[in-house]
Amino acid sequence: MPRIYFYSKSDLTYKKVAHGKIWGVVISVVVVSSVLTMLSGYLGIDPFGLKVLRLETVVSENASLKARLTSLNTKLEGFQKDMSVLGRSDNLIRTSVDLPILSSGVRKVSIGGVAMNTDYGIPQNAGNLIAKATQRLAMLNREARLQQDSYADVLKKFKSDQKLFRHIPAIEPIRGGIISSPFGMRFHPILRIMLMHEGIDIEAPVGTPVHVTGNGVVTYAGLRGGYGNVIEVDNGFGYETLYAHLSKFLVKVGQKVTRGQVIGLSGDTGLSTGPHLHYGVMRDGVFVNPQDYYFQGPQYESKKLYNMLAQK
Repeated sequence: MPRIYFYSKSDLTYKKVAHGKIWGVVISVVVVSSVLTMLSGYLGIDPFGLKVLRLETVVSENASLKARLTSLNTKLEGFQKDMSVLGRSDNLIRTSVDLPILSSGVRKVSIGGVAMNTDYGIPQNAGNLIAKATQRLAMLNREARLQQDSYADVLKKFKSDQKLFRHIPAIEPIRGGIISSPFGMRFHPILRIMLMHEGIDIEAPVGTPVHVTGNGVVTYAGLRGGYGNVIEVDNGFGYETLYAHLSKFLVKVGQKVTRGQVIGLSGDTGLSTGPHLHYGVMRDGVFVNPQDYYFQGPQYESKKLYNMLAQK
């Protein structure tokens, strides 16, 4: 153990401190400190100001946590506003694909509230901030799931519509043809009586290409009474198309066809006053006016358009 000296003012010399005295001083200090600490704890005395220091630290931490909770609630409130804007946009998208919109009541339906006086073992105002944040998170979670489901519905409907659009009979069966007899009641030129004309007649020289007006499958190709040579196509989605008085078949039963594809040549077969194509459209088994379904105008009658459609 190193030697320890002290300066004596009485004789102005340095004197060595005995080891026994050093240990006695150390032990005395330790004992006195321990006793003082125990008495302070028992009597609630804080001689060194430790409690004040700890309290100041806790107060500072609580203030920081409260500020963070307030900031979190502000951000969550902003997210809720963003979800409301997203909901309005979603309803516009749903309308565009012919889906019913989701009302604000559906979007904001209660999910069960969170008690504002929940005991988190902290001051009530801080506890309320936590409860409010928890409630907002639960609502945002539900709205996000609802939005996800809505987008899935929109995507499914969009894909279905895209398929439907390819199958609707949406072009003229003969490019630039002139309609000689429209859809509806008419005086039959051969039978000389009033009859329902369940289609339209399009003037065309024998051998004119006849285009299928929508994607589908050929269900019939053969003779059929006064219609002469007939091709029928099941276009799906409740649509069927009929092409009559043909001179030649270019497809067979069971064959898949694509809008614009040439399926036959016009002719003068069956009960006919001259070369033409009888074209009919059925919707859910009922004949409807074909002109309600196809576009007209030079841009839709162009050879380039029909060639593009036939190549798809």
